[in-house]
Amino acid sequence: MRATLWFWITIALTVLWMTEPAIAGHSTKKKGAKRRASARLQRNTQGKQLALELLSSQASPTLQTLAGLHEGQILDGDDADEVAREDDVPVDIATIRTLWMAYVDGEQPPSGLSQRQVMEFIMDWLGRPYRFGGSSADGIDCSAFIQTLFRTCAAALLPRTAQEQYAYGQQVQHIEDLQFGDLVFFHTRSHAWVSHVGIYLGDRLFAHASSRYGVTISSLESTYYHKRFIGGRRLTLSDLQQLALRSEVR
Repeated sequence: MRATLWFWITIALTVLWMTEPAIAGHSTKKKGAKRRASARLQRNTQGKQLALELLSSQASPTLQTLAGLHEGQILDGDDADEVAREDDVPVDIATIRTLWMAYVDGEQPPSGLSQRQVMEFIMDWLGRPYRFGGSSADGIDCSAFIQTLFRTCAAALLPRTAQEQYAYGQQVQHIEDLQFGDLVFFHTRSHAWVSHVGIYLGDRLFAHASSRYGVTISSLESTYYHKRFIGGRRLTLSDLQQLALRSEVR
């Protein structure tokens, strides 16, 4: 078993560190060259993502450090190819940008979050690129987006991964019971039961960092997200106060 694990870890590290392979064959046609280059890029991206998943879930802390991961880190996100096939309820982002004040109804969420501040944060981040394991405006994944939102809007420090964030707040089992500001969680990756997170806005819409679209707003009625929905978590004012203390300690 250990030998098998080392074999796969060695493959994972090789994928992470290797240079792009040369394209076999030669063609003078520009179109064909572009297609091959696109296919090569897609293979390299998918290979690196699979390698990171394997390293984050099975490798030792030493190997994770060598690969540039934090100890015990599980990387989060939805699957871009599956999203392309199954995210079948389009959301008009342009209209939401214009009418976002409609989501600020004056009722304060149980967490005490400012609806206006949260919506302004989301509007500012819409369209920012996704990066697997990223945590900045240049590229961010789903759990880092939620962590950044709560740090900015509530001075509260949530954990770094969706799986850890799922431990906070009160459980909300059904979509129809969700309220503005609830965290919504999904099972999108084989290495972890909880592997994707967003924040609920209302009208079955939620904001998140999508591996296909970057920071965006999606619908819980979409086939992809509906069938992978695990549940929501409702943070209270007490939860945020504890998280704020955690932030001060760090």
